[in-house]
Amino acid sequence: MNLGIFLSPGESLNLMKKTGQDVRFVKLYLEAYAKNFTKVYVFSYEDENPNLPKNVRLIPNQTRLHRLIYALMLPIINKKVINDCDVIRGFGLASSLSSLFLSKPFVFNWAYDYVSFVKLQNKIFYVPSYIILEMIAFLKAKKVFIATKSKFKKLNGNKFIYLPNGVDLELFKPKALKKEGLIFIGRLEKQKNLYFLISAISLLPSKVRSVTFIGLGSLKDSLMRWASKKKVKLTIANPIPHNQLPKMLGKFSVFLLSSLHEGSPKVLLETMATGLVPVVTNFPTAKEVINNGQEGFITNFDQKDFASKVQLLLSDEKLYKKMSSSAVSRIKREFDQDLLIRKEISILKNV
Repeated sequence: MNLGIFLSPGESLNLMKKTGQDVRFVKLYLEAYAKNFTKVYVFSYEDENPNLPKNVRLIPNQTRLHRLIYALMLPIINKKVINDCDVIRGFGLASSLSSLFLSKPFVFNWAYDYVSFVKLQNKIFYVPSYIILEMIAFLKAKKVFIATKSKFKKLNGNKFIYLPNGVDLELFKPKALKKEGLIFIGRLEKQKNLYFLISAISLLPSKVRSVTFIGLGSLKDSLMRWASKKKVKLTIANPIPHNQLPKMLGKFSVFLLSSLHEGSPKVLLETMATGLVPVVTNFPTAKEVINNGQEGFITNFDQKDFASKVQLLLSDEKLYKKMSSSAVSRIKREFDQDLLIRKEISILKNV
């Protein structure tokens, strides 16, 4: 049985590499697919030739078409390869653009509330397009993997399957000792609410008024200036390969996520798996990952409340250890990638 993989328009292994996510994609998905399917075809939006498992073949984009035009035409341009696929797995809602002229069974994952996200980015003109795309994608797909419980509960029919993001528990293991340090990992963009985060940290005692951001984004320089104004020691580092992340996390104790909106954030799950305790804002899906006061803290969008929870974790070692243990247990119980990918592959084979 052969599997085809549709990426989101514009996506490629090279682009994933810029954020360190190429390693995660290959290890958690492609290697698992390679063990369970005779052939795996990955349709990229770039003319590239990455090193992949031997029965995984990358189909490059050798046209000069705009990414959205190429997405629509992909099944026609690559008709011969598509005919060799028994089922197509799309990554993200946007990947379903390539299913419009597709005759093969199509399965994709709905990762987060796309309409709310574009509204947050003030891209209101995209809203009708995403609403229409979601309607068509849900109609076209044989199965849809829904990453959040809140969305799953709103849907009817056996084509919708709750399947959250998972964690590689062989890679992300609890660290032996508590370290003193605050860290945020993610895009340096409006959605992450990072001015709020820096302002909250400025309310901490001076000796712990420092934080490390790992990520890229348009707000980098502005955030550095804001941190200086707030007398917060801010270090911003570029993303690192996914398999190097656990070692880096060993330097920190508390993971901070002040987002206005999230789906099922992978980095939150991964940091919890290593024993970091999260302090997060009350974005819509926070409670799907954290029981407030058990595996971490969920605060309102209140800087003083956020800062007080961070300070509590830094000052109460007994509480910290208890919550750290609970965080690790929650991830092992509900977000084991090995179990989730087995479930996914079984569905793909039976679709």
